[in-house]
Amino acid sequence: MKQSAKMKQLELNIEKIAIIGEQKEEENFDFRIFLKGQDFEQVDKIVHRLDKEVRAQIDCEKCGNCCKSLRPCVTDNEIDTLSRIDNLSQHDFENGFVEIDNLEGIKYLKDTPCKYLDDKSCSIYTNRPKDCKSYPHTQKEEFITRTLGMIENYGICPIVFNLFEQLKHELDY
Repeated sequence: MKQSAKMKQLELNIEKIAIIGEQKEEENFDFRIFLKGQDFEQVDKIVHRLDKEVRAQIDCEKCGNCCKSLRPCVTDNEIDTLSRIDNLSQHDFENGFVEIDNLEGIKYLKDTPCKYLDDKSCSIYTNRPKDCKSYPHTQKEEFITRTLGMIENYGICPIVFNLFEQLKHELDY
């Protein structure tokens, strides 16, 4: 495996990342299959190291692309917090701003871009939902089991994009 000292220059241009994401979709699905044959624990170690290295160079609060493109899931407690922030009843907040996935029963904020996005920053950063706080989920265990989500986020998030590309490089893919 290659050492992180050979980390490629990070791509930070959101428009370019989106284009490359479309161009490399098939390659990324092939890489997903490749990863399934790798040692899960070793891949997690590499991913967690890369996550720290990449995050150290990217300020999420100056990007906000996830807030423009994705809808976070929210719990009832988070809905309560958000409704209080907006000075609405929980019922009115849910009716206006929450959608339920009928198949899985998961509640999501329904608007994109997110109603709390202010330019490229979250206006409720300290009170944002847990799903937002843990995004892009690259620091979690069992990376290989979550590669489908990573592929979906590849063209959206500079962290995922650069981590995925560096992981390909380190695994000689």
